[in-house]
Amino acid sequence: MNETSKQLLKLAHAYSHELSQHEVIRQYWGELSLVLKGSVSRGNSDRYSDIDFVFFCEEDDLGHIHAAYHRLGLTDRTDGVFIPIGEWAGHYHFESYATLQGYFDKHDFPQVWEFQQSIPIHDPRQRFSGLIERGSHEFMKEALPFIKNRYLDLHLTLDWMRHPLRRGDSISAHLHAARIVQELCRIAYLLDGKSYPHDKWVSTFLPTTRFGEKHGAEILAYLDVMPNRHNVTAHAELAEYACYAEAEALIGKAGAFIREHYGEHPWIEHWYNYV
Repeated sequence: MNETSKQLLKLAHAYSHELSQHEVIRQYWGELSLVLKGSVSRGNSDRYSDIDFVFFCEEDDLGHIHAAYHRLGLTDRTDGVFIPIGEWAGHYHFESYATLQGYFDKHDFPQVWEFQQSIPIHDPRQRFSGLIERGSHEFMKEALPFIKNRYLDLHLTLDWMRHPLRRGDSISAHLHAARIVQELCRIAYLLDGKSYPHDKWVSTFLPTTRFGEKHGAEILAYLDVMPNRHNVTAHAELAEYACYAEAEALIGKAGAFIREHYGEHPWIEHWYNYV
């Protein structure tokens, strides 16, 4: 944890004490879990970071809390009572434990990743910690179906990119190439049986994965071969387009990684029969 994160973590504990005295929150304090997430909890804060709190409570309490905030004129928002603290030193909102469980049940990878990295600041009944532990234990026990879907999406995106390339449509080709980088980053986490971050951080933590440690530099270097606005020559052979040929090679490395760690599967080679 860097020094900025340590300083903000201390501030988070101070704000936690203040929030415990809040006219609405104090009524539910014994039942609430207060969680610190974001760059502070991950330990990589910088000058742009703030304190990102989430309160978790029962679904019924969530409705009562929302109603109390509105009745007291503390907010006019309807998206979870999103409230700034300390003149935008941070902010907080409310979610239910059922919503948290739903992130695991629905395999909402970025949200699961976010809360797996978080720090419980106030969790008196271990509701949040217990849910994260149980959910993480079951989560991605069978990773291969998710890996397969992401791998097929990679091939399909590459296949779609050939049309704008041959037509000389550099904007569309660029969008497909960016999608390939995104999907390669995401599959790196899935290949380890883990959830992946939101796009804001998906490349930052890429080296923490086995595939990312091995091929992360190549994946990010692929950005350099994305077509610029006016440099796509129409009607060329696909192998002549670096953004196509290099993407095909990177996807091939993902396929090789799957073979090495998950065994041979017909959809690796014959992906077109499965999309």
